[in-house]
Amino acid sequence: MNRPAQRRSSWLLALLWLSVAGLAWRVAEADPATRTLIIRLDPATRDLQGELRQVLPTGGSFRLLEGLSVTSARRGDEVIAVARDAEGHWRISPGGNSGDGEVPVILRWRGTLPEAGERDRHRVAVGGTLLPNHAGWYPHLGDAAGPLWLTVKVPEGQRAVGSGSLLEERWVEGDYQARFHHPRTREVEIAAGPWKLREREVEGVRLRTLFPDDLDTAFAETYLERTAAHLSLFQARLGRLPYSSFAVAASPAPVGLAFAGFTLLGERVIPLPFIPHTSLPHELMHAWWGAGVKVDYSRGNWSEALTTYLADHALAEQRGEAETMRRRWLVDLAALPPGQESALVAFRGTPDPAGRLIGYQHGALLFHMLRQRIGDEAFDRGLRHLADTWMHRTADWSALIDAFSEAAGEPQGPFLDPWLTRPGRPSLHLEAVRVEAGERGDRLVGELVQRGRHAPWPLVVPLVVQTEDGPVRLTRRMEGERQSFEVPLASPPLALEVDPEADLLRHPGATPSILRQLTLDPTTRILALDDAYHPLAKRVLGHEANTFSASDDLKAEEIEPLLVIGTTTAVQEWRQANDLPAPSQLQETAGQARFWMVPGRPIGLLSGDDANALARLATSLRHHGQRSYVVQGPDGRTTQAGTWTVEENPLRITFTR
Repeated sequence: MNRPAQRRSSWLLALLWLSVAGLAWRVAEADPATRTLIIRLDPATRDLQGELRQVLPTGGSFRLLEGLSVTSARRGDEVIAVARDAEGHWRISPGGNSGDGEVPVILRWRGTLPEAGERDRHRVAVGGTLLPNHAGWYPHLGDAAGPLWLTVKVPEGQRAVGSGSLLEERWVEGDYQARFHHPRTREVEIAAGPWKLREREVEGVRLRTLFPDDLDTAFAETYLERTAAHLSLFQARLGRLPYSSFAVAASPAPVGLAFAGFTLLGERVIPLPFIPHTSLPHELMHAWWGAGVKVDYSRGNWSEALTTYLADHALAEQRGEAETMRRRWLVDLAALPPGQESALVAFRGTPDPAGRLIGYQHGALLFHMLRQRIGDEAFDRGLRHLADTWMHRTADWSALIDAFSEAAGEPQGPFLDPWLTRPGRPSLHLEAVRVEAGERGDRLVGELVQRGRHAPWPLVVPLVVQTEDGPVRLTRRMEGERQSFEVPLASPPLALEVDPEADLLRHPGATPSILRQLTLDPTTRILALDDAYHPLAKRVLGHEANTFSASDDLKAEEIEPLLVIGTTTAVQEWRQANDLPAPSQLQETAGQARFWMVPGRPIGLLSGDDANALARLATSLRHHGQRSYVVQGPDGRTTQAGTWTVEENPLRITFTR
């Protein structure tokens, strides 16, 4: 239909719209928590008009952003008083003339949204808008979750996405209008932008990309293809996506956010080649965990751990790279200073790097140990049970423990509780390993020992004995600090290794020096061989730090942990003066800028041929926390990056004959 025809028939469409909206309310009115929300937003002017229809038997109070005001409130034919108190909260009186507390209140408000400050969570602009939950752009009344019917209207040139499943979208007199439904929610989120639409249906789900024109042309098909592939894989394991539609929308902000029925990805990260294989599946998985089954944050955020395991780790497993990922996670966790350790149940979702390591990687490894303990089938039954029982409801860690306990046929609390409530991880050791002769043949005997401030933790420890006839595999449950083991031998042993595939949450023993050791440690100091480089060093660390200059004439061992920054020549001369070894796997003049850790020491050196090269590398190092060294060429591209090799493995013993 062309635009003139749309305008001529707009009154028919409006009548149809009202009849559909009325029918939707009548169908849902049996649930007193039902809300119907209509929002009209103009990002260019930040003007917003809203209407909320909700049953409020006892009145209520809410907050609106400065610039927004209530224009009317009615219950049936009764006008309800609404007043704003001295603290800026709007209060609705219970009313009394209608005598029917089940008649919905119709509340209208309008105004101009304020420009977002640093602490504001909303963002409104032609280039991209986000109106998150509890941000004051609509009256949040009552804490009960219930059905949501959401209508969003934006001007021509814009599209919008909102909480729940997309029911329909259309153009009415030049404006874009979309309707969404969520079966049970407390939260409402809306995003909008100058987006082009591409979509396809995959296994009953309407997949959509909402990108600006240039990103749409270059990347939309890739994102649709990868989302479809991830969706098929996830639905085969977890069951149907909780929403009948899912949109991948672009945002000018550097974000990766998951909401009910959509995700927002930053426009600068969408072109990165790894994002469709990493961030995209992670945010899609949140449709089940976090945006589907909700999180009781007051009792711990479990969703990031489960999402990381079921998206990031599962895809690495599919590629044959899961063991490498687990080993990297263990090295990252080993970089945490003791003062930065905390219990997993204390993780709420905060952005600090230490908390994220615990909430994401530590938690994901706990789910891996649980799966190893109860088996793949029981683990997947537990996932399905959790989704079926708690979808669109708020769950805490105890709900997960119950789901996996039922699936396994035995309580899992005794295993999971210590890992949830105790900070840190144990270290494992081998003691008294020997081959003993017996009447029935030789046997390999020894003791497993775990140490740590909060040891012992419950473990199921895998062991592999390599013999001349092949490997012998076994596991030992370990509830105390010591556990003996005995392996009958049919042929001479060649080697014994504990946890050979990095399946356990533990300290990995000997670890390479990596950048994350410096960025996680709040006591890391900065030595700037030129005072102008102090800000660049702070950019690398991501936190405030005590700073020193070359004139302070301090030795490295006096101020460890330490990040040294300067020109190529200055850093080389400082290293030599402090009797530190040259890097073994790269030239300290390689490329145009380079960073490396001194092996076995918490000292990092960052040097560049000029200030621009140093600035480029300093900015990009936040993506290389797991590296021991990084080299950049003249164009700012990474030419070398890696981790120092650590030969020692304290959990492997080789036997000589």
